[in-house]
Amino acid sequence: MNRSLIALAVLSTAAVPAFAQSNVTLYGIVDVGVGVQSADNKSSVVGVESGYQSGSRFGLRGSEALGNGLSAIFTLEGGYDVSTGQSSQGGRLFGRQAWAGLQSGLGSVVAGRIATFSSGTGAFDMMTGIDPFAYSWGINTLGSTFLSGSLRLDNTLAYVSPTWAGFKLGVGYSFNTSGAETAGSSTNTRALATGVSWGTGPFYVVVTYDQIYYRDCSASSGSPCGSPNQKHFQVAGSWDFGVVKLSGGYADQSHIRSFTPSSLGGGQSITVPSWLGAGYDNNAYFLGAALPLLGGKLLGSYQWSSASSVCNPARPLECFEPSYSVWGLGYQYDFSRRTNLYLGYGMRDPSGTLNTANQTFGGYQAAVGLRHMF
Repeated sequence: MNRSLIALAVLSTAAVPAFAQSNVTLYGIVDVGVGVQSADNKSSVVGVESGYQSGSRFGLRGSEALGNGLSAIFTLEGGYDVSTGQSSQGGRLFGRQAWAGLQSGLGSVVAGRIATFSSGTGAFDMMTGIDPFAYSWGINTLGSTFLSGSLRLDNTLAYVSPTWAGFKLGVGYSFNTSGAETAGSSTNTRALATGVSWGTGPFYVVVTYDQIYYRDCSASSGSPCGSPNQKHFQVAGSWDFGVVKLSGGYADQSHIRSFTPSSLGGGQSITVPSWLGAGYDNNAYFLGAALPLLGGKLLGSYQWSSASSVCNPARPLECFEPSYSVWGLGYQYDFSRRTNLYLGYGMRDPSGTLNTANQTFGGYQAAVGLRHMF
């Protein structure tokens, strides 16, 4: 009997390292506050805000060592609205990212719903460190002008390299950007996502390129068909001087159709007119700064989205020019590593119009709230 117990104890002890090779982590963010926003600078609404500083989320990430330096990895992450308890990203359970793959010393190969290298979010993002507002804070987000902000792609196969001498690169291909694939690749809206970054000491620079291949018109539903490929080229950098971190960037964006700015605030969005079959082009610029102050950080940025005016050939007075600037200011006070208070204000100032009725899309947002990370 004693020998059996000893043998069982030895086997149990030997099994512990095997189980220790695998781990799963629950993580998330709860961000809630009170805010006021106006979509037209004439009327405003006050209410409870969810995810102003960082989109509220919950997730699971894990890995298992398979031996010889190879690991299985996965992440499942969903967004939700604290003010209502509802799921974000169109009601998807894991709308922020959902992928699995293999990782080794040569990099990672993964498949699933992936936030791109230029998205400012997700496991493979290369842009978050550029924007002082980390691609959030309402309309202050760099996604207000850099159109790949918060870009997530379904049905994506991606490779991400390890960091070599400060360099990192990634490439991904989506077989259908949203929803299940259908027979015939040309009936799906596909996408290519690429990125390369380099950092050394306080300096960091990143270049990304995304291209959307719109489906042909043989399919009866989905995103616009028969359009030229939508292209996003972004280059940005930052320099941390210790007393202040400065950043800036430029984006060249062409044939813009359904992938438009991720945040205009107040429920507003840019809808491209149906007569504008080839979409519109624009250039975007931004400058940002982050300053340590009184136990927290003072944040500021200026963005400018410049689009040329395009008029309807059938109605010369019906023109479309979504040009605007965005000013942002915020302060984050840290109670601890996980919990902070924030104050934010952003203003969008249009210099163009969205239709012949001279519809403006100026507006502002202000919020105060609490963010807890777990």
